[in-house]
Amino acid sequence: GHEVAAETTDGRRVALIHHLPCGECARCLAGHESTCDEFRRATITPGGFAEVAVAADFIALPDGVGDARATYAEPLACVLRAAERVPQGRVLVVGHGFIGRLFAAVLRRRGDEVFVRDTEPGRGGRDTDGPVDAAVLCAPAGGDDALGALQPGGTLLVFAPAAPLDLDAVYRNELQIVGARSATPRHMEQAIALLTELKLPEPTVLPLERFSEGLELYRSRKALKIVFTP
Repeated sequence: GHEVAAETTDGRRVALIHHLPCGECARCLAGHESTCDEFRRATITPGGFAEVAVAADFIALPDGVGDARATYAEPLACVLRAAERVPQGRVLVVGHGFIGRLFAAVLRRRGDEVFVRDTEPGRGGRDTDGPVDAAVLCAPAGGDDALGALQPGGTLLVFAPAAPLDLDAVYRNELQIVGARSATPRHMEQAIALLTELKLPEPTVLPLERFSEGLELYRSRKALKIVFTP
C-alpha cells in the first residue's frame, strides 16, 4: 500500500511520498537515489491500506485530480524517472499492462515513436516495423524479445525483475542495459502536474472491504489497476 492518496488531519488532500533519499551521499549525487541507504526506510506507517497512517512527507494534490487518479502519482513518478534513462527515438515497450501504458503515454508525450508488445491477447498494440533505438522491459519474460528488437548500439531499460538475458547479443551488438527503480520527491511533483494531461488507463475502484475480490481481479489479469477506497 504505497500508492496512496490521503487526507491530512487538517483536511488537505495529498499524495504520500513512498521513499525519501538523503540527497547528500555519493549515490544520491550520482543520480542513483533509489540505492541510497536512507531511501530504503519506511515512510508510510503502517501502510496505505490502513485507515489511518503516519507519513514522513507528502505533496498537495490539485483540485482537478480525483482521489482514484491521484493514486497514479507514485507509479507515474517511477516511470518519469526511468524514462530519463531511455534515449529518444523509436522505442518498444515490452509488457503493455498498467506500467507499460504509463511508459507509452510518457514517451509519446516527449515525442518518441512508440511500439508495444504483450503476450496477453487484447493488450497488444502497434508492433515494431524494424529495429528500435531503445526498449523498455516491463514484463519479466520479455528480455530477449526486447534485446532482439534493438538496433546495434541500442539501449534496454529494465523495469521489471527479468529472466536471464542473452548477453551474447549485448556483446555482439554493443547494446547498453540500464535499470531504474522507484522515484524521488521531484519526480512525484512532476507526476502530479501531469495527471490531468496524460491519457491514462481508467482504474477499477472498489471499497476496501472488497479487497480479496480486487486482488483476484488483478491476479487474473482482468483489471489493469485496482484502487481501493475507505
